[in-house]
Amino acid sequence: MINIKSGKQLVNLSIAGIVLFLVSCAAPIKQFFPDTYYPEDHVYENKPLRFDLTFDGNWELITDPNELSSSAKKTVRTWAAQGIELLFIGSTVEGLHTTRGMVEHLNMPPKEFAESVRKNSKTSVTNDQGMTDMVMEKNSMIKWMYDKDGFRYAEFFFTIDTYDIRIAFCSRPADFERFLPVYEKIMSTLQVTGGL
Repeated sequence: MINIKSGKQLVNLSIAGIVLFLVSCAAPIKQFFPDTYYPEDHVYENKPLRFDLTFDGNWELITDPNELSSSAKKTVRTWAAQGIELLFIGSTVEGLHTTRGMVEHLNMPPKEFAESVRKNSKTSVTNDQGMTDMVMEKNSMIKWMYDKDGFRYAEFFFTIDTYDIRIAFCSRPADFERFLPVYEKIMSTLQVTGGL
């Protein structure tokens, strides 16, 4: 004869086991543009998209979204459903500055791409400081600066072939102006290589 209380506990344990099994079996996040960060050289390389960047300083970058926390993975999956792939996310070792790279296959010029992102972010952005056309080492890009959730951002938009890429840097407003030249220096190392 089964004790009803222990039967309920058995059912609860079985349900918990099934949930844990399903969570552990969740499909990995697919990467269409696998990339690598070489910390010893401070170089981020994306062979499929044909570009690399050099991150001066003590940056730590994660290029595999499957290594992110479960809440971050949820956000990445939401972006993926919208056609946006997270290329990398990272921060300086001390955590004062963060960065993020994303790509969409929209075939838009950088200015049009930046304006589209700006329009879609209108409700969450405060202190929009405008956009600037830039050329960094022969690469045309748009820089957009704004505040959001108590942080200041510099986002750089550029296009390689039909792919629209955005690289963002973020810090507290008190640190931002001092480090904007560092972010721009990193973007000036952008090298586009070979043909598709």
